Amino acid sequence: MKKRLVVFDLDGTLAPLGQGVEQKDLDILKKLNECGMKLAICSGKPTYYLCGFARQIGIPDMILLGENGSVIQFGIHLPPQIYCTLPYERSVKSALRQIEEDISSMIPGIWFQPNSVAVTPFPRNEEEFDRIEEYLDEHKELLEGIETFRHGDSFDFVPGGITKYDGLQKLTQMTGITADEMIAVGDGINDLPMFSYAGLALGIGLEDPEPVDRNFDTITDALGYILELITEDEEDKK
Repeated sequence: MKKRLVVFDLDGTLAPLGQGVEQKDLDILKKLNECGMKLAICSGKPTYYLCGFARQIGIPDMILLGENGSVIQFGIHLPPQIYCTLPYERSVKSALRQIEEDISSMIPGIWFQPNSVAVTPFPRNEEEFDRIEEYLDEHKELLEGIETFRHGDSFDFVPGGITKYDGLQKLTQMTGITADEMIAVGDGINDLPMFSYAGLALGIGLEDPEPVDRNFDTITDALGYILELITEDEEDKK
């Protein structure tokens, strides 16, 4: 089936952590867009962060899914024309705020990503990571209904039932683009849900390539493969 949308994870996938898209990759992204392919970023970062990042790419109609799919924004302009937050239980919202307050009291000065839904603390060293892990072991009752992801530089606490899978499912409702028409590209554990939703799943440097259809060493290789697929689709139409 013809692919109409490519959804990229950000850090470690579309760009190295804390860096921009390399020019050679930017050129391919623009070619994909010129071919009529819709592009999206689905990340643990909030949409306002993704908005600033997407401006560097120079594709104004990019779709942004922040906080692991819980917040969706169409386009890079603020305020956005289309913006929504996936619903979740009030009790989960209360538990997330409690987790944030407790970690803040336990580790003074720790930085939290300014999210709309999720709670994302950034421990500064291994000791702080361990203290948060110990806190979670001691307060398992707070985690009911919450998904927890540990990354190399942070934790993500997200309402259960809101993963990148759910973000893409909501995107199908909003755009009419089906799962089979989507390509998901990612590099980490929080990308597994979108791998399971999209019709074509591409990994970047995955240690275990089983969840994806193809695993690439670099994003450049993956983008080249996608462009080849799209070009073949265009040739088939002629």
